[in-house]
Amino acid sequence: MDTHHYWLPVSSRGCTRLVRHAFRGKRWEGRASDISVCGVQCAMAEPSELDWFQTPTCWDCTNILIEEQEQADAALE
Repeated sequence: MDTHHYWLPVSSRGCTRLVRHAFRGKRWEGRASDISVCGVQCAMAEPSELDWFQTPTCWDCTNILIEEQEQADAALE
């Protein structure tokens, strides 16, 4: 599993507004689509500054990443 992730405001099928999802990797490299940490297929494009400001964060992605970090921390103990 890649330990790096990045966030990007994106659109997805079934959702009429943008959502800031997390994706595996160090940064977006211009892919047209990808699957988010929470498993949603998303169309990707260069976001505007306003997109970053107005777009809510995906709580599913957040919770998955928190859980992964807690498991990694526990494995070190």
